[in-house]
Amino acid sequence: MKRFKIYYTSDVHGYLFPTDYIQNGPQALGLINVAANYHKDGDTIIIDGGDMYQGSPLVQYLQKHHDIDAVTTAMNMAGYDYVTLGNHDFNFGYDELQKHLANLNATVVAENVTDLSGKTRYPAQIKRLENGTKVGIIGLVTDYINIWEKPAHLKGIKIESPRIKASETIARLRETVDVVVGVYHGGYERDLTTGELISDSTENIAWQLTNELDLDMLLTGHQHGDVKPQVINGVLTLQMPNQGKLFAEITGTQIDGQWQFDASTKSAGFVSQENIKRQLEPLQEKVSAWLDQPITQLEHAIESEPPLDLAQHGNRILQWIAHVQLLASKADITLVSLNNNPSNLPKNLTLRRVLQNYPFDNTLVTKRVTGHDLRVSLEHTAQYFTLIDDGKIAINSKWLTPKVEHYNYDLAFGIDYGFDISQPIGQRVTKLNYRGVAVKETDVFTVAMNNYRAVGGGNYTEYRDSETVTTGDQAIQDMLIAFFKTNTQLPESPKLQFYVK
Repeated sequence: MKRFKIYYTSDVHGYLFPTDYIQNGPQALGLINVAANYHKDGDTIIIDGGDMYQGSPLVQYLQKHHDIDAVTTAMNMAGYDYVTLGNHDFNFGYDELQKHLANLNATVVAENVTDLSGKTRYPAQIKRLENGTKVGIIGLVTDYINIWEKPAHLKGIKIESPRIKASETIARLRETVDVVVGVYHGGYERDLTTGELISDSTENIAWQLTNELDLDMLLTGHQHGDVKPQVINGVLTLQMPNQGKLFAEITGTQIDGQWQFDASTKSAGFVSQENIKRQLEPLQEKVSAWLDQPITQLEHAIESEPPLDLAQHGNRILQWIAHVQLLASKADITLVSLNNNPSNLPKNLTLRRVLQNYPFDNTLVTKRVTGHDLRVSLEHTAQYFTLIDDGKIAINSKWLTPKVEHYNYDLAFGIDYGFDISQPIGQRVTKLNYRGVAVKETDVFTVAMNNYRAVGGGNYTEYRDSETVTTGDQAIQDMLIAFFKTNTQLPESPKLQFYVK
């Protein structure tokens, strides 16, 4: 009988141990715990969908300290057979990524990552299992890497359209395989219940891929959504959250010439794979000591507030980030983004808490932005809010599903502005003043922002198209830490001049 089993993870982001490095105590997450659930035989394939080498404090530690290649080591010991590449795997440059891949036992499949002539660097593979089943595996990655990444990080390669690059390859696979599995580091552009289009960019095109490509299943990622296995356009598809919280288990059995699939997503659980844990425990101890190094003693702790409150009023932490960015850039205005972590600080400030409040590996970019483009960008930000039935302000569901995107909401320091959420989208900025004077369309300002926003991340196309004045090399995280070399307390300025009604 022809059959197979697939274990699948995606967007682990370097979370190997069962901790998010914020909460105390073991948690049901991490690759070491996921691996404890694997039961591999000759008819089993273990696959990862990308974003392996960026994201966790452990990975950040390894960027600064020479030590074991922990992610590669863990994946090798867990028995991964195939991986595709995620957009964040390119964050430190393709040369750096290749160093990891050189030691990775798994075969990389990323059809639309090509050399400069258009030849695929990581072609689709055919896995012949012990029972004779032949599984075709094609990997694809979002082509929005071309927008987000520095050109130097993509030296010698191109990221082509996943849809166009895949079609001919899948047709060839069909000639010889029993089943074709697509592994796509990208998400869904449509609501999976209604089919409504929720994004018209090419960042996420999973629905289109299920409709246009001759696949049996499409394993997705990137959006960190909890998408239970379901059939769309005749294709089995699913997605899981980040940090190795869940993994997928899929079995296929051929009965009377027809394939039947049984798929589920399961918790990582609280049991660790002991041999991987023992191998990496010395590194984890170093990471913990590094994270717990003291930074300063604050007079007052900063308590957590819900994202909706932070988006309207800010807090001292966001003010601190704004202060550091303005000091470094000398810009007129600076943008400070929320993030998906709790925004709080204890009195005993450690590196762990700095990275909790600024988890991104971002640098600072200063742009020259017109009054027109600033207003248009703020109108985009204002879409974060909506009014619910009782007239209260709430967060727009499109910023929460299919992916939580608090990090695409900016507070602007250096201007006096306001939103009226009762107004139509595109007409909500009802106040926009700079130093007491209404901003004109033709005014020009220097605006400091993180490099993700500067390249249009979050669909801020006006910032992307604005002239770049300066690009910093120092990580904003390091700038925030350096602030306390000459200061013991959080700054009192700049004040946020903003209202939402």
